[in-house]
Amino acid sequence: MDFLVLPDHPASDALGRCLPASPARRTLRHPSGRPWITGHWSPDEAVPAEAGPRRALLLGTTPATPGTLARLLPGPGHLDGIGRRARRLPGSAFLLTAADGDLRCRGDLAGVRLLHHARIAGVTVAGNRPQDLAALARAAAAAGLPTGAPGLGFLDEDAPALRLLFPFAPLPLALRPAWHAVSAVPPGHHLTLYANGRHSLARWWRPPEPDIPLEHAAEHVAGALADAVAARAGRAQRQAAADGTTRRGTLSAGLSGSTGATGLCFLAAREDVRLLTTSWASRDPGDEDTRWSARGAATLAAAERQRERQRRRLTGQDTGQERDGNGGRRRNKGTGKDAARGRRGRRGAAGAPPPPPPEAHLSLPYADVPTCYTPPTDTRHGTPADPAGPLAVFREAARLAHRARLVAEHGSRLHLVAAGADALFGHRPAALNSLAHGDLRTAARRAWTAHHLCHWTARDTLRTLLGGRSYARWLAGSAPRAPGPGRRAGGADWEPPPALPPWAHPDAVATVRRLLREAADEAPEPFAPLRAQHDILRAALHAAETVRGADALTAAHGVGHEAPFLDDAVVEAALALDLADRGRPGVHQPLLTRALRGVVPDGVLGRGTHTGPGPEAHAGLRAHRDALAALCDDSPLAARGLIHPDVLRRHLTAPQPPALRALDATLATEYWLRAVAPDHAPVPAVPVPAAPAPAVSVPAVPVPRAAPARGVPSP
Repeated sequence: MDFLVLPDHPASDALGRCLPASPARRTLRHPSGRPWITGHWSPDEAVPAEAGPRRALLLGTTPATPGTLARLLPGPGHLDGIGRRARRLPGSAFLLTAADGDLRCRGDLAGVRLLHHARIAGVTVAGNRPQDLAALARAAAAAGLPTGAPGLGFLDEDAPALRLLFPFAPLPLALRPAWHAVSAVPPGHHLTLYANGRHSLARWWRPPEPDIPLEHAAEHVAGALADAVAARAGRAQRQAAADGTTRRGTLSAGLSGSTGATGLCFLAAREDVRLLTTSWASRDPGDEDTRWSARGAATLAAAERQRERQRRRLTGQDTGQERDGNGGRRRNKGTGKDAARGRRGRRGAAGAPPPPPPEAHLSLPYADVPTCYTPPTDTRHGTPADPAGPLAVFREAARLAHRARLVAEHGSRLHLVAAGADALFGHRPAALNSLAHGDLRTAARRAWTAHHLCHWTARDTLRTLLGGRSYARWLAGSAPRAPGPGRRAGGADWEPPPALPPWAHPDAVATVRRLLREAADEAPEPFAPLRAQHDILRAALHAAETVRGADALTAAHGVGHEAPFLDDAVVEAALALDLADRGRPGVHQPLLTRALRGVVPDGVLGRGTHTGPGPEAHAGLRAHRDALAALCDDSPLAARGLIHPDVLRRHLTAPQPPALRALDATLATEYWLRAVAPDHAPVPAVPVPAAPAPAVSVPAVPVPRAAPARGVPSP
């Protein structure tokens, strides 16, 4: 799906003529006939509505119908009122509305539906993909229209330096697109376009007070998550109906064995769709993920057989026998009771057609799938670049594309992933600081436990518990606390401290220093006043980035990635949990575990372990070491003065590989520049002299010469 939103302004006619001709392009028009929304989307992800002069379009995954949406349009509040009434809709979708010449564009809270905007030909244009805005700006300039901001339509030369940061850049910089003069709409904000070509940004959402006890919060999470999965099931059914088939729609879902993934699979099994689950089989026979996913698949199959017997009895098709899976029949030994049925269980009716084949599970052995770190240019398992930016899922890109091809062959066009579950429900040390404001004794007791278990220093423990710096002050001083040689970072603050890899060049260090200082000088507002909620939302934003990248990667196979945990209703329900209940000692993800009780059998619920990168990542790195090391011969990052290629080569070929998160960020940026930059960002021939080094610093390998800062800050 891609779209652009243009105001009802004379410049929109000229901009519309600059768009590439495509028979698949869809366009909704203003009453004047000028283009309003134009792009590419399928009927199952679009819900238009109209009520008098007011119009709206939902783009994404939603159970809403045109009638449902139309009933939300009349009423007080102009565009704000429509937005308030639309918040009750489950699912994940862009909301685009128009009333009295004003346009409103809204995404979601996590950033799966992230909006962007740019000033092109004197008017503000919005869209969901930054590269489309950049392409429109280049086409407009070629047509002789006003060019707008300097560099508009071309790569931001500061962006590659930011992409080297790991685990990720701080909030304001994380939302900075890789394209000059294109801006992201922060999650929780909406963009309003006016007929005179101007725009405004405003916050439409504030986090809820974290004061709901565990039991009540679990009920809210359970309901929101069931609605989120049901929205995907409904879309799968619409896809099947559009295909003209009589069978149920098909959903696929990753069954990794984690609590979140297992919960999604059992929730999807209650819907009126055919479910296809997948899992990765590790080369390590003792791998926890493999063991838990196999246990979950077996339990899911048993529950499905029970539901199948119940369904056949209700439809009058039960003969007292069932297939044994080998072509024969065996006698049913009892009726049993479907304990796994929930409020969204399947409902049989007399005279219903025979059910389709039962759900299936695909175990993907490591020997039959591409390895981690497969180069995008690989002749067998190559993957396309996402022009929006480097892939956050670079390590597993080839594996995700392979899985998408397989589930597509089995009829799935929507794949459920548990992205966001750890962000919303996992233990987050930053919650100790927020808890200390209301319950210092409990917070101190838990901080003391973390001090011993996590080997925090006394200073880190006190900072985590009692630190009171504003977000802007933390941002200005975040770089010095990045872990350096001989020191391990401990404790928690607003966000994980950003760091640069040891192969970073002083040019990258200088650029990141400057950008951190500039961002802090603007006194950015955090996602939430409480550190606990800000930290959760920041982690959810990173999870959403992986979903957007995976979705762009698998679109070539006709498979979309869906993350029910990142729906607005689920995010809000998770944030409302009382802080004292968020990190109960000895309980893994207590809120999610409680919410899934009665849906997921106890034998596969409440897993208290989490597997790291594992042998697959290291095996893939060894398998592709030569190809990855060859990148250092003609590296675009090195040509921009951002890395030391020899240092990177030493780390790639060392017996002990470097930190994988640092390597992932660098390799993703390196391959992305090779795919995108040649056409849109020529390397400057003469370095720009560096400004004096600011007070903040980011650890990197020391080099003997001073570092110039690269690029020009985006206006």
